Amino acid sequence: MFSIIGIVVVFGAVVAGYLMEHGNLKVLMQPAELIIILGAAIGTVLIANPVHILMKIVKGVGSAFGGSPFNKQRYTDDAIEKHGVLGSTVQVLQKPFTHDTLARSVREILFD
Repeated sequence: MFSIIGIVVVFGAVVAGYLMEHGNLKVLMQPAELIIILGAAIGTVLIANPVHILMKIVKGVGSAFGGSPFNKQRYTDDAIEKHGVLGSTVQVLQKPFTHDTLARSVREILFD
C-alpha cells in the first residue's frame, strides 16, 4: 500500500511542479521525459546508498507490491507462542463473536 502511495506522491510532485511553472503536461507524456525522471530517481538511490543496502532494495522490490505474509492465523499463533502457551492447548475465540458465544466461552473456562 505504501508503495502505491509513494508512486502517487512522486507523480503528484512532478505534475505539481510542472503546473507551478505553467508547463504543458503533454511534455510529460513523452518517453524521453519519463526516462529523465526515472533516471534521476534511480541515480539518486544509487548515490545515496551503499552496495549492501542496494542489494536489499533489489530483493525487496518484488515484495513491496506483493501481499503481506502476515494474516490473522499467523498473528494469533505468534501471539500465543510469545506468551509461552502451546498452540494445541489453546482455544481461540474467533472474531467476530456474539455476546452468547463470549458468555459460553467464559462459562466453559471458569466452570470446567
